[in-house]
Amino acid sequence: MANIYELTGDIQLLWNLMDEGAIEDDTLMDAMMNSQEELAIKLEGYCKFIKNAEADVDAFKAEEARLKARRQTIEKTIERAKDAMKFAMMTAGEKKIPCGSFTVSLQKNPEKVIMDADNFDAIPEKYLKYKEPEIDKALIKKDLNEGEALDGIAHLEQDESLRIR
Repeated sequence: MANIYELTGDIQLLWNLMDEGAIEDDTLMDAMMNSQEELAIKLEGYCKFIKNAEADVDAFKAEEARLKARRQTIEKTIERAKDAMKFAMMTAGEKKIPCGSFTVSLQKNPEKVIMDADNFDAIPEKYLKYKEPEIDKALIKKDLNEGEALDGIAHLEQDESLRIR
């Protein structure tokens, strides 16, 4: 059996021959029916492959979600254990304790800025950052659909997608 590209080429050739009138109608119809039947069989195989691959992707996503939840649980457990160790050392007034093959110590972190005011008006201009402007494509689409001319700026295009049912 031919591959999908060969079948597509054969069907296109038949369409061209039909347009040119270079083939009899009965012969053309028989060839077209055969090519379309072969294409339908090939497409069914592709559909089966795609459905199996989509099921695998769904299974991978579910496993990723399960592993992510497990990772987050372990990370929270680690954080609680570290907090308990820090509290115990602070309560005992210790900065450094040797523990068998480990040494646990408290050290100061680099300073960080804590904002006392969330009001932007109270903050001097030199401390503010501004984002680059973003294009509102949804508004552009709405305006184009309402007939607004945006020549040289934007236009609408519509393509097709494959749907397997």
